[in-house]
Amino acid sequence: MSEGPGGWNRALQLARRGAYPVVFASVILLHLLLTFYYERPIILFSPNPIAWLDFDTHLEQTWTVIEALDHWGKAWAYDVRMFAGYPSGTIFDADNKGWEIWTFALWKLGLPRGMAFNLFVLLAHLVAPWAAFGSARLFRLDRWASLVAMALGLCLWYFDGFFRWTWWVGMTSWAMAGCLSLLALALFYRFLESGRWWLAVLTALVMGFGHLVHPYTFVALLVPMAALYIRSLRRMGWRMHVAVAAIAAFTIGVNAWWIATALRFWHYILDSGKGFQGSISYVLTDYLGLIGEDPLVSGVVGNRTGFRFLCIAAALICLVRWRRERDDRFLPFAAGLAALFAVAYLGGYVWLTKQIQPYRFILAAVFMLTVPAASFLVDIARSADLRKLPKQAYIVMAILVFVALPRFARDVLYFVPALIPDIRPLPEGNNAPIADVVRFGDFGFPKHMEFKHGPYWSDFNALSEWLNENDDGQGRVLVEWHVLGEHLAWRTHSQIIGGVHEQNLQHTAADIFRRHPQGDMPDEELARYLEDYAIKWIVITHKRPLLENRRTHFEPIKYIPHHRIYESKIPWSYFQQNSGRVEPSLNTIEVSGTDPSEDVVLRFHFLETLVCRPGCHLFKDPVINDPVGFIRVPAPHPADFVIENGY
Repeated sequence: MSEGPGGWNRALQLARRGAYPVVFASVILLHLLLTFYYERPIILFSPNPIAWLDFDTHLEQTWTVIEALDHWGKAWAYDVRMFAGYPSGTIFDADNKGWEIWTFALWKLGLPRGMAFNLFVLLAHLVAPWAAFGSARLFRLDRWASLVAMALGLCLWYFDGFFRWTWWVGMTSWAMAGCLSLLALALFYRFLESGRWWLAVLTALVMGFGHLVHPYTFVALLVPMAALYIRSLRRMGWRMHVAVAAIAAFTIGVNAWWIATALRFWHYILDSGKGFQGSISYVLTDYLGLIGEDPLVSGVVGNRTGFRFLCIAAALICLVRWRRERDDRFLPFAAGLAALFAVAYLGGYVWLTKQIQPYRFILAAVFMLTVPAASFLVDIARSADLRKLPKQAYIVMAILVFVALPRFARDVLYFVPALIPDIRPLPEGNNAPIADVVRFGDFGFPKHMEFKHGPYWSDFNALSEWLNENDDGQGRVLVEWHVLGEHLAWRTHSQIIGGVHEQNLQHTAADIFRRHPQGDMPDEELARYLEDYAIKWIVITHKRPLLENRRTHFEPIKYIPHHRIYESKIPWSYFQQNSGRVEPSLNTIEVSGTDPSEDVVLRFHFLETLVCRPGCHLFKDPVINDPVGFIRVPAPHPADFVIENGY
């Protein structure tokens, strides 16, 4: 029996009401499936930390800070194990403070240190889509539009090339901070609109945590928050001004401990204008989905940008509509997006913005697009005007969708290569040699890696084990490849010279590959360098024939695929003047068996906070090509003494 029109209408209304929970649950389920597909639980919940590229840099920093916190109650240390001694935890790790404190706290609560480190990665994955959803609700989008914002954030997080590059290589803090920036802006907007105190509290908490995760949160929020505050000046009472001041004071207070340390050692900082130096040409390469001239700008993974430009197009239309309707949401998004896109694409032309690796702000800009883009997409789907369009318009729209869908599909498939059909080898045999010769390349030919985290590479394991078995710590290890240098620094007891070449402290002058990346230094400079820094081993990964073909000062002793280990022929010693024995460890250099009547010059970097005990003093001793200098302990002094970081 038919229920009639009224019955069908009631059934349709019930279906519509029930659709939202189903779709919402589906998005959450998809989010969790993607998270644990790329971050496999066997890796994520392992006692071994995720290590690769920037992860190794953050691991080395985190392990040092944890040791310093555990033994001295300080979040920085004089680290003798890197760059012949340098103040670790002071400036270069400003983007790692949240990760360090998170790992230390969970480790103290009983988790394995590696697992605690990994759970910060999981936190970043969980924050991203929820930050989009929460921000959309705070900006007064309804539940469907907020869910679309969440879905867009999810697509960007997993299938946009720069988002994927950022969290895959280990720039996890910035990936999370870029998402938290939008949430902080939304909370501030809603607080100024309503004046509710609990929104001010939440704003302060997100701001404090966001800046702890990454200090560039300040740059991402400066313009839109300032615009909102200035617009609200006339209608704000004194309590509101006090609340805004309290938000700023809380944010500074939460981060004051590391800011004070950074300012204390600011005189050692170098020019930081390296990496992520965007230019106007990247607007075109991003639009076309191409890697630009410098792969260290947009990343070396495929520059998949389909979902990004969907958000850009939809958000621009939304902003035009908000402007016409005098919607108060126009100002924070117009100001914030204009500033962030300008920094990303034009910041490489200005010295000041070059210092903050400007292209990285494309992430915060694109994530901010999710709210206006979702607003437009839902509005247009509901619009009655859409149903009034002529049939020809529907045909054009169908054609456009038909053409656009493959781009979105390719963006997804690029990051899920397991779904790409296997391609049979060419008749001649293996594809790889042919691809190398003729430079073929497409999805599946040859099949690219999946960009998920996995166990340590076997060669990294073998090299770490070899150093732990053969290095007695009485000479240093010069490592050519920066990733390997950082990895060996936290996995071995060796003293490493190597690591990220963009480190912005003068102490990195100890790494000769910063001056001569190809190893083309003159013989005289090489010999002096090996002696000055007590180099015992040299580890070369990439081809450096200008260095390796010269065997006057070193000889090969071990090959671990793909690494060549050489031993210096020049005698190595931590003493530049005097003699005895040196036992270095974090914050401490123990010296014994010296001649008390002769000055001691140690081949460790000088630092103002170092003290000599008992009954001795130390001074800076100049070194060629190194502005920091070594440590001189003038005579008379005890035969045995200790140099410690006095903080």
